[in-house]
Amino acid sequence: MRIRIDKKSTELIESLTNLYNFKLDGIIARIAFAYSLQLGKRFSLTDESILDSDGRDWRDERTLFGVSADEKPYFIIYKAMLDQHYGTVLAEDQFVKLFKLHLNAGLNKINDDLKDRSIASGYHISYLMKMVKEGVSLIDTQQIFSVNKPLLPMPQYTGVVELELGLTEKNEPYKIRINDLNEFDSCNMAIAGMVGSGKTELVKDLLYQISTQTSQELKFIFFDYKGEGNPERLKGFFDLTSSKMIDLKREPMPINPLSFIALDDLRAQLFNIKSFVDSVCDIAPGMGPRQKHNLQTVVSRAFENKNTHATIQEVYEIAQQHYEDNNIAPDTLLAVLSDLANNIFAADQSTVMTRVYDESLYINLPLELSDTLRQLCVFLTLKYLLNEFSSTNDTEPDEHRIKPLRYVIVVDEAHVYLKNKNASKALENILRVLRSKGVVIMMLTQGVEDYKTKNFDFSSQIKIPLCLNINNKDYKLIESFVGTSRSRQKLQEAINKLEPQKAIINLRGPEILSINQFWKRAKVQN
Repeated sequence: MRIRIDKKSTELIESLTNLYNFKLDGIIARIAFAYSLQLGKRFSLTDESILDSDGRDWRDERTLFGVSADEKPYFIIYKAMLDQHYGTVLAEDQFVKLFKLHLNAGLNKINDDLKDRSIASGYHISYLMKMVKEGVSLIDTQQIFSVNKPLLPMPQYTGVVELELGLTEKNEPYKIRINDLNEFDSCNMAIAGMVGSGKTELVKDLLYQISTQTSQELKFIFFDYKGEGNPERLKGFFDLTSSKMIDLKREPMPINPLSFIALDDLRAQLFNIKSFVDSVCDIAPGMGPRQKHNLQTVVSRAFENKNTHATIQEVYEIAQQHYEDNNIAPDTLLAVLSDLANNIFAADQSTVMTRVYDESLYINLPLELSDTLRQLCVFLTLKYLLNEFSSTNDTEPDEHRIKPLRYVIVVDEAHVYLKNKNASKALENILRVLRSKGVVIMMLTQGVEDYKTKNFDFSSQIKIPLCLNINNKDYKLIESFVGTSRSRQKLQEAINKLEPQKAIINLRGPEILSINQFWKRAKVQN
């Protein structure tokens, strides 16, 4: 293949080759071409305009694109890159045209960025490394990267937490010691129940018991995905648990979801940024490789030469400029960043809580927000909490095998996340990692079948399952959720008795319970 470029591009290649002291002028040409793709540049295949051909004439594609150690030309790699960028198999004349346009764009961008910069300062070297770093982020690697850093101390409640779930048919209290390893090796709970079954009031009662028993030492966060939180109706719950509501209709989340990104370790920072990018792209629909790379690029730029954490607002502003500079049409990514910056997370950093887990919070996610935004709010907050608790030591049981506890996370309407393949992976990770950190996870769904996904059976990580009144009362489904019973008849009898405010538990054999309801307790208190 023969490629002849324009005179201006030729002059820029010569100038930049001399600046970097490259032995071959094809090196800077390859860098400029790849940089143009990295920036998201796109040209129309139907545009009849084309650059002049009055400059450097590459008669051998190996000189321009390079060859491997065994003399195999690398042209096919560049062809594949351009084919993928435009989503089609380009003919030779189309490839040549687009290659010249991207080469010219990349050369001009590099030249403009280096203009008036002192060579003595070494800026051109750091600029080159920045291009390489952002380019490497396009590679989707599953390699796990960890940083050895000192574990942070964190308060923990060392006493027994005993919860009364309700009354048995003999009118006896049914109690469980959730952090007693003699009873359970995991304190995670799963509750299944359709609308009106009483599951929300049960969880509120359990949170009340936890708060009262621990003198409010053990804090919680409750994600109300339905957005039904009413401050007046919940006042009794807030007063008795010393908790407060964050209503996203009226105020933003008081966290910076980027605060987990390392500042003083570049390798750790790159890994953390990729992790954040993966979280957003896994949840938000319509995020392809290009959006993922653009997000990686703008978040990386937001953290350049900073000793404080960038905010979502700063990332959004950089993204706007990036799209404008590179003539990228607004897309799903820009819309998501706009919503996160303007509707979800705090813009005023003075309102950001240093440690969210120092207070008990009820997060009201209004239905006015899209499913995507509500899910992103939950998962970016969970990611923040995962990082915070992952940086602490494991909680070690005492001589009586009582495991200290640090926090309680309640995820309402968990089936919304369990049905999302990427979101369910994140939940699985949270369950596995936080189990040893003294964090209790409570998940609420509408049916028992929600916990068994194609890729993972969540009930395997849940040692305390409660089946409330559900639509699908299939015996096999319920048995797989609450656990196998020695007496099929007893479990079937319990299933037959399911109705609102009743639940099946199968820890000591199948039993039907009249579950606790917080509204009753609040009525007595008042």
